[in-house]
Amino acid sequence: MGILRVTSLLLLGLAAASCLPPAAWASDYEARLKELAEAVTAEAFKAKAQRLALLDFTDGEGRSSAVGQFLAEELGTQLLVAGELKIVEPRLVRSTVNKFHLDTLDPSRGKAVRRAARAMRADALLTGSYVAAAEGLVITVKLISPSDVQVVGAARHTVPASGPLVERMNEPDAPAPVAIEGPKDTPHPKGLGQHRNELYELTVDSLTRTAEAVTLAATIENRSSRGVRILCHLQDTVLKDDHGAAWTQGVDVNRDGLCMRGLEIAPGDKGRAVMAFSGPAGREPTEFTLYFREKSPRRDAAYTIEQLKPDSRAAILPLTQ
Repeated sequence: MGILRVTSLLLLGLAAASCLPPAAWASDYEARLKELAEAVTAEAFKAKAQRLALLDFTDGEGRSSAVGQFLAEELGTQLLVAGELKIVEPRLVRSTVNKFHLDTLDPSRGKAVRRAARAMRADALLTGSYVAAAEGLVITVKLISPSDVQVVGAARHTVPASGPLVERMNEPDAPAPVAIEGPKDTPHPKGLGQHRNELYELTVDSLTRTAEAVTLAATIENRSSRGVRILCHLQDTVLKDDHGAAWTQGVDVNRDGLCMRGLEIAPGDKGRAVMAFSGPAGREPTEFTLYFREKSPRRDAAYTIEQLKPDSRAAILPLTQ
């Protein structure tokens, strides 16, 4: 499809969308994206895949773009909100794909695909592409089995060119991200790990460990147009080390923490949170995964941030926010 035709179709879709009030744009956009996530979930269940790695989407000609990266992140967020599947953290996906040079997924690269999937503990890889239509963007996603690099499920849906998608499409001369990128291309290279959704971004700044305790410090940025309150489940927000042991939060040392008191953040502002975890004695873990479960602003949403490495054996710091 030529550039002029793509532009014409997008303009036609935007003109049609302009007849609706802004609230209707966002509502329709979210509803269609949710329907696509439901279709993907159904296909994943058929393929017996519980943990998915989403690769950045491409346009109809196979080129990477900021829109494709945005669509993959938006779909991943919807799947996380549904809570029926586990989604590999995007930063880990990109670094792993880069490490194994997976510029293409085909049976000839089967060994590399399987190694990458094992590194991410992914049951399946999710690829996607989009093309412009009068109604918006037609998104096609495919579920790829790492064992034989074959398609085991697919879904297609039209998402209207409205809401946050319009903002991304209208960004002036924004450089398109490469499909495969390394850690140097991540938004916050100083962080140990990140999670981003439509409301906020959580960056793990540091992880300090003693023999039986770990303190995690994080920065949380409000990405929405309204104030948000971040609050998590104390018992279900845990660290798991590379030996499989769970490190949990105690009430006494976390009374003012993120899972007890919460954190209010104004639009465009950032807040700092500290969580203290205790674990079994005699362990020498070198890597952790944060399992985070929200109470607010998204009820019971869950996600993970992996490959968190302690940056020192410093003493436990006092809990401050």
